[in-house]
Amino acid sequence: MTAVRASRLVDAYLRRLEIELVDLPAAKRHEIVDEIRRHIAGERSAMVDETDANVMNLLDRLGDPAEIAAEARSGAEHRRLAPGLRRFGTLEVLTLALMLLAWPVGVILLWASRAWTTREKVLGLLLPPGGYPGAFLLIANFHWFASIADAGPKWGQITVGAVLFTVSLLLLTAPIGMCVYLATRMSVPSQRQGEVRGSSRW
Repeated sequence: MTAVRASRLVDAYLRRLEIELVDLPAAKRHEIVDEIRRHIAGERSAMVDETDANVMNLLDRLGDPAEIAAEARSGAEHRRLAPGLRRFGTLEVLTLALMLLAWPVGVILLWASRAWTTREKVLGLLLPPGGYPGAFLLIANFHWFASIADAGPKWGQITVGAVLFTVSLLLLTAPIGMCVYLATRMSVPSQRQGEVRGSSRW
């Protein structure tokens, strides 16, 4: 997706928000719109690949402009905005912990939570499969590859050893990396109204 198309999607979202907030005082309206605009800009700058789905998921995580306006009118704290966009609830804390220690249970909780989009849940499912129990199981079987390499030339032993070390390092760091990613992508569960729309476009 081009930067022009991404900007059009964002501009359309902000225009809708301004329309929904039209009955609020100008200062309050500008404060909300400007803060959301800054948050969107920050999220877009962190995107490796700015696709239609990524930008739409970003806007979905923020929520429907009508819902934002309703909360502003009721005087509720606007928790969608950074740094309040991320919230560690009990379910989310358990999910991230069990993704590391009891992967099947963590995956079930991941899909039960509304704090992540479908795309993020799929990534959590695929990388890394098994969490730390799965990683240790794979590492425990590396001796088979090492024993095969021992029967070959010296350069082969060195190559296999380097590969196994690299894979082991990745297996040990990937679970934490994925949990950090999920923590940074987490949105307030009660405000995931757009998740169904976003998941249909993934």
